[in-house]
This record gives sequence, structure tokens and C-alpha cells, in this order.
Amino acid sequence: MRTVIFGPSTFITPFRICAYVGNINMRVVTSTSALVLLACTILSAAQDLDAKARDIVERMSVDQLLGQMTQITIDFVLATQDGGKVVNVGKVHELANQGIGSYLNTPFVSALGDNYGWNVHEWRHAIGQLQDVHIRTTGTPIIYGLDSLHGANYIKGAVLFPHQINVGATFDPELARRMGHYAGRDTKAAGISWIFGPTLEPVRHKGWPRIMETFGEDPTVVADMGKAAIDGIQSQGVAACFKHFIGYSASNSGKDRDPVSLSNHELLNLFMPPFKAAIDAGVMSGMDSFVSLDGIPMAANRKNSIQFLRDDLKFDGVLVSDWEEIYMLEFYHHYAANREDAIYKAMTDSSLDMSMVPYDTSFIGHMKDLYYAGKIPLDRIKTSVTRLVKMKLKLNLFDVPMPGADVVNQVGDWSSRAAAWDIAKESLVLVKNVDKVLPLDKSKKFFFTGPSIDDIGLMCGGWTLTWQGQQGSSMFPNHWRTIKGAMTDVVNDQSRTEFYQGVNIDGTWWDINWAKQKAQAADYTVIALGERPYAEFKGNTDPYELPSGLTEYVKALATTGTKIILVLVEGRPRLLSGIADVAAAVLYAGLPCEMGGEAISEMLFGLTNPSGRMAMTYPKSTDQVNLATPYYGRVGDECVVGGVTTHCPVEWHFGHGLSYTSFSYSDA
Repeated sequence: MRTVIFGPSTFITPFRICAYVGNINMRVVTSTSALVLLACTILSAAQDLDAKARDIVERMSVDQLLGQMTQITIDFVLATQDGGKVVNVGKVHELANQGIGSYLNTPFVSALGDNYGWNVHEWRHAIGQLQDVHIRTTGTPIIYGLDSLHGANYIKGAVLFPHQINVGATFDPELARRMGHYAGRDTKAAGISWIFGPTLEPVRHKGWPRIMETFGEDPTVVADMGKAAIDGIQSQGVAACFKHFIGYSASNSGKDRDPVSLSNHELLNLFMPPFKAAIDAGVMSGMDSFVSLDGIPMAANRKNSIQFLRDDLKFDGVLVSDWEEIYMLEFYHHYAANREDAIYKAMTDSSLDMSMVPYDTSFIGHMKDLYYAGKIPLDRIKTSVTRLVKMKLKLNLFDVPMPGADVVNQVGDWSSRAAAWDIAKESLVLVKNVDKVLPLDKSKKFFFTGPSIDDIGLMCGGWTLTWQGQQGSSMFPNHWRTIKGAMTDVVNDQSRTEFYQGVNIDGTWWDINWAKQKAQAADYTVIALGERPYAEFKGNTDPYELPSGLTEYVKALATTGTKIILVLVEGRPRLLSGIADVAAAVLYAGLPCEMGGEAISEMLFGLTNPSGRMAMTYPKSTDQVNLATPYYGRVGDECVVGGVTTHCPVEWHFGHGLSYTSFSYSDA
């Protein structure tokens, strides 16, 4: 009899265990041995994934089934050590003994000193520890989920791509596919097989703080881009996840998570097409929505979660809740009396398969009580777990619990940089160019100013390294330069370039007289400004207008006679209070992220011909109708501006975008 000791990077899987059974004394929990032996027989005999999944599920106890439906944030099993974060294996054993099926999230929701996250090797070490403990204990691998929304944005050293709103501005699905490809590849390199994206909501209210995560306001564009992104992600053996089903972006107030009301026409013709395209493309999973739709929270919305999604759209993949969404039925929507009642309503009136709990395992205890009380049938539980196990089988996690070893060395490579650069260049939208002031003459004098001119973090926004993003450039050492850095290099003459930030992102001025003096001495003043980083509801507090200090700063410099070149770096269209009118040229840059400095410089100097187009209407007034109406609903709309009823004024319409190329039409 031989003894094999399994180290942290050695995995016991049902496929591999079969070779050892009978002649190896395995150090496996005794109660698991029978399950492992059965799994060997099952997996060798089953001929298709459905049968394999059903057979595995039939051998699970009720406790194991409920554990599979539970998703926990990795923070639950982390400890702080030497300025970083490490896995507490004892905590992992605690969760493995409860059969937890999934973990999620970055270990660095916020920075820890100057540490902003794990690189691919640190990720693989942590995922290896999780898989090792869980497979030893249960014989079933966990699946890890991560928000890789613009590239592998939580993996240190991976190339950070422009946000989805920029990809939408390219109107090129192939670029969405390329972003998905590299997000999938680099996430898999970290040992992670599940990406919570793409976001498939069309934009409505222009104050909504998740606009940067969308492909824009047109359902057809969103559908085409979403399908391409899913193809790219899943081509890498990683599960994509459409989100957030359905109507999440239709907030009338522009605030995240506010209640939503939609007519059947809107639901079926405007919000459904992207999700149908994703399902038709074979997306493996989907995510539910925080919101209450037509008075019923989506976590317990039978009409939309069961009848519409499962019966009509024929989605048979995994449906996971959003963060704490089931418990929100109690404390946010006041739709349930307590947590157990919330779970009962979710399991009865939704088709959710997994609860992103995410802080504890209370979901399991409440589910057991409901099951043994006869309130939740076993078939309901098994249906969900079968979907979950089937997805793990599709991803080959039973055989290779930590995928991506073959692509670890590709993270941050030139091919991914080139893809991000291409998207950044093609997403920039030139919206104004008076008297062809652009392209700029590099032999002239330049003044570079504004809070976003020398800050990579502001070009990346939220969901970058950490949840809320980072302001600054020191945490982005690997890839390219700021706008100021790239443009200064093109001019290549320090005597003709000046830099002074002049104003903070919140609108706080520095020395305005000093800034005006520098602007007056320059032929061109390039001002880059926009929004602070934020994600989700943390962006709710911002007014619709840019801070008055920013807009007044632009107007003050415009009085000096310099030509203002305005670069808007923002995740949603903040109202401009007239500054576009005083600029000679305006570039809507969105959130191009790391490659933005190079891309903006190339476009302004004419090395790249601008080709991006507005993926959404850019409103000009705070009237609610104006803020919340997409281009296809604007016929006949009227807004009250300054007490006068008028057509809703916009800065730029959907699809607007200039170039340096002239076109003419004539008879043949």
C-alpha cells in the first residue's frame, strides 16, 4: 500500500482519483471517499454533460446541494500579512465542510497601503489553496467568479482595456470580441473560470452611474457588441455572464438600484434583444438585477425570472444573484419579513440557482429549515445544482480545477496591449473641430492643464485595480503614459510645452492667475477634465453637471485668447454648462484607461484619424425628459429650459462623430 501526500498545488479530482482507487491510501475525509468512488464510476460511464451533472447531483446530500448554491466573498477566508493578503486555510476548511460551491471578488476591494491587488502568480496560489481544500473535502471543485469588466481589471499586470462605453463608441463588434478574448485569457491565467460580464443594459438616464459598464443606448448595438464579447470570453474556456437581467438601467431618477417601470413594448423591444442575443450565442450564465421591476423585486419576480427568462427565452444556464440581492428583499425592498422569508420568496418566485450571499453561510441554514419544513421542494434545489455542476463540467473544472497554466506568461503581452490600444484609438469621438483646428501643429506652443491631463487612474474610472478605482498614475507602472506625457513626447521641445494642473477633479482651483498666464502664452491649451473614479451607487451622489470649479476654470482660460482643446474624460455625459461653446475643439474620450494617453495624443496630432461615434445622446439640460430619453424616443419631446418650453437641447446626438477626412457626393 502506497501513501500519497497531496500538496497545495496538487488536486484530487474524480477523473484523476480513478487511477489511484484500490491501491493508494489517500488522505481524504472518510465521508468523502464513497462520493469520490461513485463519481469515478459515474464520470467514466456518462456520455453527456447533462447525464453527468444529474448523476453527480443525485449522489449529493441535502447539505452538499445547498452548499453548491452558496457563493461567498473571498474576504471571508483572507488574513492580512506583511502588507498583503493571504488565504487563511483554516477558514477555507470551515467553508469546505459546508460544501460551498463558489467564491468571488477581488481580495482588494480597496488598496492596502500601496498594494492594489494580486498578480497572476499570487492569484493562482490562492485559487490553488481553495481548490485543494474543497476537492479534498467534497470531491467537487469550486468555481471562482470575478468582475473582469474591461480586461482582467483585478489582476495586477494584466492590460487594462477601455470601458464598455468606449467599446460601444467604436461600433465594431470585432473589437468587443478582442476585449472579451483577452479578458477571458488573462482571467483564466489567474486560475479563474467565470467572468461577471458583459453588461447588456441599454443606457437610459444619463446620470446613471453604471453607464461606463454599458455599450450605449441602442439595443441593436448592445446586442451585437454583447454577443461578440461573449464569444471572445467563452473562446478561452471561461464562462461569460450576461447582466443584469432585466431593466436595471431604466432608472427614471438616474440613481443606481432605484425602482423601474417598463411597458411591455419597452421590455420586449428595447431591453430584451441584448439578452436574447446572449442566450442565442450560448452564454453559460447570467446575473439577476438589484431592482424592483414594475413593483416586484427581480429576486422574486416570477413573470420575468421564470416565465420570461426560462420559458420564453429558453435560457438553461446558471442564474446567479447579484451581491446580497436575495437578502435585499428584506432590508432594501421591504418585500420579505426576514432573511428566511426572503430566501423562500426567491426560491419560489425566481429561477435563481446561486445566492451571492456573500458574507456568511446563513443561506445554507435557512434553506435547510425551509426544505425540512416542506416549503422548498428537493426538485427545485436539484434543478439549480444540476445547472451549476453542468457549468463546472463544461469548464472542465473536475479534471483541471485551476486552468490557465499555459497562458500565465502571456498576461500583459504585446498582443493584449495592441488590442487595448486599437480600442482606445477607435473609441475616441471628435465632437467639435472649429475651422479645422485639429490636427494640432506640433511646432506651436502648448499648455497642458486640468485634473485628467496627467492621471491614468482618472482615465480608467471605477472597477480598476479596486472596486472604486484609483486616482493617480503610480499604481499603473506597466503600460504607456498620461495625456501630458504622450503629447509632450510628440512636441519634443520643452521650451514649447508648459504643464500646470490648475484645478482638482472636484473643481478646487490652484492659482488661477498663474494658469491664465501660461494659457495666454500658448497657442493651444489642452484641458483634460471630467469625473472622479466611482462604481455603482457610489456615483449616485454626483450632480448631473460637472463641478462648477471645473467649468469656470475652462471659461477663465478661454478669456486669454488661447485656443481651448477640451478633452472630456468621463464615464457618463456630465452636463457641461457651456464649456463646449468656448472650446475650439472637443474630444469625448470616455474612459480609455491605460492606453488613453497615447491614443488621445495620436488623434490630436493627426497620427490617427478619429472614427468613434457617440454611443449615446449627450444632453445639454437637466430636464428629466432630456436626461432620460434615448435618441429613438426624441421625436416630439419637449423640455422646459430656463422657464421656456423648447425641444430638448443636446450637446451631441447618438451616432455623432467627426473625422479629418472630407467626403463629397456627385453623380456618376
